[in-house]
Amino acid sequence: MIRRIRRNLLLASPLVVLGAVAAFLLPALPVQADDIEPEPYVEEVIEEPEPEPEPVVEAEVEEPEVEEESARNIEKFLDIVLIRPLYVARFVVGLPFFVFYPLTIASGYDEDVVALLWTEPFEATFQRPLGEAPGDY
Repeated sequence: MIRRIRRNLLLASPLVVLGAVAAFLLPALPVQADDIEPEPYVEEVIEEPEPEPEPVVEAEVEEPEVEEESARNIEKFLDIVLIRPLYVARFVVGLPFFVFYPLTIASGYDEDVVALLWTEPFEATFQRPLGEAPGDY
């Protein structure tokens, strides 16, 4: 029986030591926290500068008529839905014909062929402003 008690004391001794250290240190913590004096609260008042008045500029602005605006919207819609897809198709269909480009160099029409198959459809599809007619930009 004495052997069991000794074994239990030996196994419990690290726990006893840890408990003693904790019991020794815990009362010291609140003493250190009480020694610190908080800084007094001072409310700062921030004055906002008065905004400078903006200069008044009178300008005559003509508002566009509703009919013109709706006509422009219809032009843009048709450009997106109908005209640009046709130019994309022309661009894609014209690409295989560049196989014959060396023959056009010999005939002297190489610049016309490049403009017809490449430059015009590319510019009309990707560089033209929306709603503008091809050739007007």
